[in-house]
Amino acid sequence: MMKKILIAVVALAIVGGGIGFYMSQKGHDETADVEAAFSLSADAIVQEFLDDEAAASAKYIDQVIEVSGPVFEIVKADGHISGVKISSDEFAIVNCTFQSSPEAMTEGEIKIKGVCSGFIGDSESMLPGGTVELKRGALVK
Repeated sequence: MMKKILIAVVALAIVGGGIGFYMSQKGHDETADVEAAFSLSADAIVQEFLDDEAAASAKYIDQVIEVSGPVFEIVKADGHISGVKISSDEFAIVNCTFQSSPEAMTEGEIKIKGVCSGFIGDSESMLPGGTVELKRGALVK
């Protein structure tokens, strides 16, 4: 009887370990292939966070959103594009890091999708504006 219980426990541990390993190696879905839950301008999303950070956090964080606006800065690391800052105002920025580096990017208006990971700023502070953070971004064509 004890031997059967031991075999069952070992079998469950092996299956559980296999499932855990599979899930840890799975990775994330390609953001480019996921439908955006919201689509708005960079200025509009920053303003929503400034108006009511708690409500905007509940609405946008961990959601795929599509953001459009002018390129404020292209961020490069090791010669590759790693992110972009979108803003028409230097105090209201959407900062997006890419899931995989795009081949090229030009100045001007762009549209990106990414997973909202938070907001850096405080409507009560003396500093105006803030930054909405997007991760796993992808250019929208």
